[in-house]
Amino acid sequence: MVTRRELVTAGALGAISATGVVEAARPPGDAEGAQTAEVLIAQSLRDIHGELIELRRVLRDALVGPSLSEGVVAEVRRQFGLFLRSNQKYPDYCEIGPNVFTELYDWHVRNRQPIEITRTDGRMTIRFMFTWMVLRTEQDAAFVGIPFDRG
Repeated sequence: MVTRRELVTAGALGAISATGVVEAARPPGDAEGAQTAEVLIAQSLRDIHGELIELRRVLRDALVGPSLSEGVVAEVRRQFGLFLRSNQKYPDYCEIGPNVFTELYDWHVRNRQPIEITRTDGRMTIRFMFTWMVLRTEQDAAFVGIPFDRG
């Protein structure tokens, strides 16, 4: 785990060391060397900016988790929306792959929701919203099936 102090210090020291190396390599009174130094400093700052953006993304995904507008939950909600419009109710069941099952489990943990896991017809199921999500291990890991009602 990287502490905040290490993160800030590493970024600042990296920027300072890059400028120090450039200044040491440039002979005094060299105009072309000054332009080269500015180009190197600008490139270093762009690199640092890119790394900070990547670090922000990694921390957001680790601490907050994916948003509800993208990823597995978004696909499940899209399928529910289609079913809801055509049937005027949420589905009773929806079949999902192993990764989707794990993502939904993690969603419950992350959002501190009660986790209901049972066996239905010999298959593991997890309740998500008003629907039982049936684990289909033989399907693709990211599989989200078409929701259905029993009967």
